[in-house]
Amino acid sequence: MMRIALIGTGNLATHLAAALQNSTTIDLVQWIGRKTTPPKQATKGLYFTHYQDAIKTDLCLIAVTDDAIPSVAEQLINIDVLVAHTAGATSIHALKPIKRRGVLYPLQSFKENFPVDWTSTPICIEATNPKDLKLLKTLASQLSESVHQITESQRLQLHTAAVFSNNFCNHLIGVSQHITTKAALPFSLLHPLLKETFERSFLTRATDLQTGPAKRNDTLTQHKHLSVLSKKDAELYRILSQSIFNTHNT
Repeated sequence: MMRIALIGTGNLATHLAAALQNSTTIDLVQWIGRKTTPPKQATKGLYFTHYQDAIKTDLCLIAVTDDAIPSVAEQLINIDVLVAHTAGATSIHALKPIKRRGVLYPLQSFKENFPVDWTSTPICIEATNPKDLKLLKTLASQLSESVHQITESQRLQLHTAAVFSNNFCNHLIGVSQHITTKAALPFSLLHPLLKETFERSFLTRATDLQTGPAKRNDTLTQHKHLSVLSKKDAELYRILSQSIFNTHNT
């Protein structure tokens, strides 16, 4: 059974801890965080404020903010196990003081109280030597059916694409919700449209599916839309409309 140490107590770390604790082939032997109070999900005797050298461990996962990875790595210089961070946009070299370095990047959005289907969540892996890559692949395969060995450059581009498809889309949906609320309309009116939009994009290139006033340069309709928007939302509308127009008319 693979023995795992997990560092971090945020959204990703909490979801990872739950997945590791629910596995019959993985043993979460230590969960480490800065807070003195253990997370409510931590079983008794599992949580520590520092890495425990005395507890036999095969792999240490760092699931903290990108900026905190180097400082956490500095504290693990002398441990003789594979250390892997879970960030999409951080180089494996952020772990440089450590000899055995890797990355285990789950491509998913993690939020408290929203369960994640780990079996379908893509996990992207990278390591500095073949033996450790095999170890990461074993762990990832026990969590997910979608495991991919990719390069650091590919991971950064994938993370960038994820920001567009998840974070930016979510922000735009939030703007839509604000508009419908202001108009005293239920946002559920847009549910079928949203569902159709995303399902179509799974079948073919989204660029080929583009419709709307920006693509056809319908300036009259666009001016009407701008009239009901706040100043900051109007600015966003203009930027996106110009991008759509440029994509299809240049």
